[in-house]
Amino acid sequence: MKLKRLPGTTPVAAAVALLCASPVTYGQGAGEITLPEISVSSGQNSQEMKENRVRAIGPELPEPGILRQAAQPASVVDRQEIERVNSGSTLELLARTPGVSMNRSGGIAGTAFVRGMNTNDMRVPLFIDGDRFRGRNTLQFMLLSPSEIERIEVLRGPASSIYGSDGLTGLINIVTRRPSPARPGQPFGLVGGEFGLSWRSNNNGLQADAAIEMAGNGFDLRAYVSGRHADDYRSGDRKIPNSDYETLSGGLVLGYSPDARQRVELSLRATTVDDGSASTLPTYTLQSRRDPLEVKQARIAYTGESDSGLFRKIDASLYANEFDTVIHSHNTTRSDRITDSYNHVQGPVIFGGHISGVVPWKQTVTTVGMDFMHEHFPGTKTRAKTTLLDANGNITSVAGGRYAQNVPNTTWANAGAFANIDWNISPRWLVSAAGRYDWFFTDVKLSPMPSEDLVPIFREVQDQTESAVTGSLSLSYRPTPVLEWVGSVGSAFRMPWSQEMFNSGFTGASYTIPNPGLKPERGVNVEAGVRLRFDKANLELTAFQSRFKDFLQTVTTSYEGLPATQRQNVGRARISGLEAQWRWQINREFNWFGNATLLRGTNRTTGDPLISIVPFSVLTGVQYVAPGGGYSITGELEAARRKSRISPAEYPTSGYGVINLYAELQLDRLGLKAAGNNTKLTLGVSNLFDKTYRSGASASNINYPFGVFNPLQEPGRSFNITLRSRF
Repeated sequence: MKLKRLPGTTPVAAAVALLCASPVTYGQGAGEITLPEISVSSGQNSQEMKENRVRAIGPELPEPGILRQAAQPASVVDRQEIERVNSGSTLELLARTPGVSMNRSGGIAGTAFVRGMNTNDMRVPLFIDGDRFRGRNTLQFMLLSPSEIERIEVLRGPASSIYGSDGLTGLINIVTRRPSPARPGQPFGLVGGEFGLSWRSNNNGLQADAAIEMAGNGFDLRAYVSGRHADDYRSGDRKIPNSDYETLSGGLVLGYSPDARQRVELSLRATTVDDGSASTLPTYTLQSRRDPLEVKQARIAYTGESDSGLFRKIDASLYANEFDTVIHSHNTTRSDRITDSYNHVQGPVIFGGHISGVVPWKQTVTTVGMDFMHEHFPGTKTRAKTTLLDANGNITSVAGGRYAQNVPNTTWANAGAFANIDWNISPRWLVSAAGRYDWFFTDVKLSPMPSEDLVPIFREVQDQTESAVTGSLSLSYRPTPVLEWVGSVGSAFRMPWSQEMFNSGFTGASYTIPNPGLKPERGVNVEAGVRLRFDKANLELTAFQSRFKDFLQTVTTSYEGLPATQRQNVGRARISGLEAQWRWQINREFNWFGNATLLRGTNRTTGDPLISIVPFSVLTGVQYVAPGGGYSITGELEAARRKSRISPAEYPTSGYGVINLYAELQLDRLGLKAAGNNTKLTLGVSNLFDKTYRSGASASNINYPFGVFNPLQEPGRSFNITLRSRF
C-alpha cells in the first residue's frame, strides 16, 4: 500500500488530519486507498499564503482535516476566506457555511445553529484542534479571535459514532494557527512573524494582533497576542445599548520534531472578555454584562508515523481548560432603588484527552481510538447590592452582602471507544462504517440548595451512570471521475449536561428551574447527496432528515409569579433539509461561489414548529482577481426568507437581503515597495444599504414585548479596513 500526501492537501490540512486520525481518501480511478503524509508543519494555509499576491478563490471546496466518513458533508472556512472577509467575530465566520445560522446576543456573543440545532443546547459540540472544548456553550465562540484561527471546519450530520454523545447534528472544529517548521540543520532563531491592525466604523471597533515565529534544531515556536475593543454597535435604525466588548488573548505553540515523521506539541492559551449581553431583556432598565469571562487552556499532543507495526499513524493528546465568569446585572426597573447582582460562575474545570491509531490493511483503513472528558462544575456564588433612592433620585443608602454559594457542585464525565472502517470495495465504491461505545457519569452534591424540596430529588440522581452504543454507515459511488453519489444512515445519542439537570437561579430577570430527571436524547439521521467535480467547478448537494425522541427543549413557565424556564423532554422532533455549496472559477479573473440551505423543523408531539429554524438562507458572491494578483474585488449577497412557520415560544422575523463588498490590495505588487515584501490592505463594506433586519435564528422571549432587542437586531452598515504585514 502506498502512503502519500493527497493531491492538493495543504500542510495545515495534512497536520490536522493526522491529529484527528484522518480517514481513507478515495483515489480517483486508481482503486487504491491513500493516507495523508504526516506533516510537522502547519504554519500558513499553504505556501501560497506566504507569497505576496492576492489569490483567486479557485474551484475547489476545501476539505476538512478532521476525521469523517466518506459521505458526511462538510464545509471549511479557510485562512484565505478569513482574511478576505475581515470579520472581527468568529461566529460571523461560522455562519458563512451551509446549514449554519447564528443567534446574536451581543456585539460578538451568541450561538450557532447547525441544521436547526443550537450549540447552546450541547447538540453541536465545539472542538479546538481535535479536542472537545466546552464549559461556556452560550459564549464559547467569542473566546477565539479570527486572528488566532487557521481554519474552521463544520461537519454536518451525526458525529456521535466517532466524537461522542454531543454530536447530534454535527460538530465544529477550529484549527488554530501554528508555527512554520524548522529546515534540516537550521539553528534556532527568528524566522518570521506578522502584525495586523483593523478598524470598523459601525461600533468604532479596533483589533490589533501580532505574532513571532522561531525555528531551528528540531524546534518551532509561535507566540501571539490579540486584542479587540468596540463600542455599542448600531443597527439599521438605532444604536444597540450594552453591545460593546473588549477582549484580550494570547498564547504560544511550541513543537519539537525529532525526525520528519514525529512531532510533540505544547500549546498554552488564555483569553479574557468583558462584554455586554444585549439580547432579549428590557435593556433600558436591566443590563447584564460578563465582567469578566475568562478561560485558560493547556494542551500537549503527539503525532507519529511508522512503516512497521500494527499502527501506521498514532496521535494522542491531553488537555485542560479552566473557565471563570462574573455576570453583573444592573436593574433600574424600580424608581426608588437600583439592584446590582453578581453571579460568580466558578469553572468548570475540564480535563480530557484522546488516543487513536490508523491501521491500513489491503483495501481497508481502520481507525480505532479512545477519548475521555471529566468536568467539575463548582456551584455558582452570588451577591447583591441594593441602592435606595429618594424622590429626587439621590442615594439614601447602600446595602450589600458577601458572595455565597447558592447551588451545589456537579460532576460530569464521559469515556468512549470507537472504530471506523473505510473499505475501498472497487475503484468506484467506498463503504465507511463506524461504531462507538460511551459511558457516562453524573453526580451532584446536596448542599447548598435553593430549596429544601429539591434535596430528595437530587439524592435520587446522585452517582448516576449511563451507557450508549451508536453507529453509522455511509456509501460513496463514483461512476465517472466527475460524478459521485453518496448516502448515509447514523444514530445519535446525547446525555443531558449537568447544568441542564441541576442548574437553578436567576439569569437576568428569568429564573431557571432544575430538572434532574431528564432523559437522554436519541436520534436517527438519513441523508443522500451528489457531488460534481469539474476542472473549474465543484458542486455538492445534500438532502437529509433527522428524527429524535425524548427531545429536549427549554420550556417557558413561571416561578413565584416571575418568568422562568426549565429544560424538559417534550417528545419527538423531526428536522429535514436540503444543503448546497459550490465554487466555479469561470476564468482566471472571475469566481462564482456560494451556499444555500432549506430547513424545516417540527415538534412531532405537539405539531408546533421548532424554535429558531431559518426556512431558507443563501450566501453567494462573485470575486474578481486582477492579473498578477495585485488586488481583488468581491461582492456578496446574504439573504433569508421570512418565517411563515412560527413556534409559540418565539416572535416572527422578516426576510432580508444584505450586500457586502470586499477588496484586497497587495501593496508591494501595486508599486508601494516601501510597504514591505508582503503587506496587504483589506477594505470592506458590510450591509451596504444599512438594512434593518434580524437573523431568523435570533432568540425571542414572549414574556417581553417585541422590539429592538427581542429579537435582537443585526448590525447596520459598517466600513472596515485592515492592514496586515508578514515578515
